[in-house]
Amino acid sequence: MNIQETNVPEFAGARPIVVGVNGSRASLAALQWAVVEAAKLNVPLVMVHAWEPSGRLRAPYASVTERRTPAEDRATGQRLVQAAVSAVLTAHPGADVRAALTEGPPVPVLLRYTDDALLLALGQSLYQDGSPTVLGPVTRACVSESRCPVVTVPDFPVTAHDGELPAAAPLEAAFVG
Repeated sequence: MNIQETNVPEFAGARPIVVGVNGSRASLAALQWAVVEAAKLNVPLVMVHAWEPSGRLRAPYASVTERRTPAEDRATGQRLVQAAVSAVLTAHPGADVRAALTEGPPVPVLLRYTDDALLLALGQSLYQDGSPTVLGPVTRACVSESRCPVVTVPDFPVTAHDGELPAAAPLEAAFVG
């Protein structure tokens, strides 16, 4: 799988389902939902991971040895995306999956992909009792500024339209331990 590193999304043909992936349980649930929907609609799936250099997020007095370089941050994002792609293709062989690793804050990166997208799927965390949390800042911004519909997917298995439960275990296993 070739992971595209770009700031300008390019789509040819059918408008894709775009899903934001950050490695969280909620984003993996959104990915699982999106791959099933993309297959049903016969459209491509584009996984987007936005990354930022973490060095500027560290306190100036933090140990230099604990600061990661931008290249290390990019490599971490690359591994996350590769694991997600592998898990999706293992669970859904033949899926039309594309991946984008894009430097920048999550909101502007995701919004760039909504111009030509069929929809944007984002994960939503749940409280321990299973009730949905308030939408986070990235999701709120995408809902209010997206140029396509936004679907929020809770971080538990979602019942598909035909009554089947999507197999989430292979996706979760890609990010465990």
